[in-house]
Amino acid sequence: MAATFISPSAGDETRIGDAVELLKKTGYPISKSTLERQCRARGVKLIKYDRANWASWTDLLKVHRDWVDES
Repeated sequence: MAATFISPSAGDETRIGDAVELLKKTGYPISKSTLERQCRARGVKLIKYDRANWASWTDLLKVHRDWVDES
């Protein structure tokens, strides 16, 4: 019988550039550099992969929410 691979977490990592494009649809666009800077300021882990930064989509939504509230 074949064993299936079980991942401890599904993960919701998203490229920062893709997140910026999706967040434009909210009516509160944010630049890639601003989103990355806000992530660092709030302690969100950025993962460098294939010359792009990735982060948890859930964390990015929270960062964006907080950034909008502060504006």
